[in-house]
Amino acid sequence: MSATPQIVMHQVESSQFAAIGHAPELGLLAIQFHPKKSTGQSDIYHYQNFSAELFAEFLDAESHGSFFIQRIKKCADRFPYSKVDQAAFNHTAPQPAVKPASLAEAAPVKLSKELLAGLLTGREYGKEMLKEEVMQAKAAGLIVIFGASDDLMEMRGAIHDEFSCYSGGTALIDSNGLLPDRDNLEQDDELKKFFTRQPLARKVEALFCEEGDYAWTFRTGVPHATFEIVEDGAPYCRGIVIDVADLGGAA
Repeated sequence: MSATPQIVMHQVESSQFAAIGHAPELGLLAIQFHPKKSTGQSDIYHYQNFSAELFAEFLDAESHGSFFIQRIKKCADRFPYSKVDQAAFNHTAPQPAVKPASLAEAAPVKLSKELLAGLLTGREYGKEMLKEEVMQAKAAGLIVIFGASDDLMEMRGAIHDEFSCYSGGTALIDSNGLLPDRDNLEQDDELKKFFTRQPLARKVEALFCEEGDYAWTFRTGVPHATFEIVEDGAPYCRGIVIDVADLGGAA
């Protein structure tokens, strides 16, 4: 079972919220607001594109509330936010704030497939990934796979491609990328390269309207983490994230 992404929360003195946390590998700020009087529920919101440097400033701010209003809330375009499905993340119990001694101490760590899948869960169809997230996935050697329309398997990150699979189909991938369609190859050098890669390539099967309420789901023997894309609040696609290190073929 995939590990749940973890964000360490730190207690802060603010009338607006109780704790803040940061996932530098995701560029993600987490803010836990005070419990609602009506339900006792503490909502957590995530803010994207939030750097380790800016989080260090947030922790060190004389007034966390003022920093939030002036530097975050008023910059919604820069830091798009969403209410968190808390089952998709593990936010540790708030701890006393420990400010990093230096920015090096808050340096990003390697982005894992589990962390990236947790970040993407709940995204809207057509807005699956930000450009910065695609770049981060590529740098970390991760492949994000999701469906589009009724005929496409989209790949982002370490592989940036699409596979035509009207109502389903099986793609072959390796660390060099998506293998071409055998039926479209005519040149001897193309065929030789294909048959060299094919034995080590891994299958990713696209399933269209075969599992639950999803339009798209995927099946593969490659280790992976899963995430959910929604459309108008309803399940649309259960995508997968694969580490290129788990694929065959020469890099």
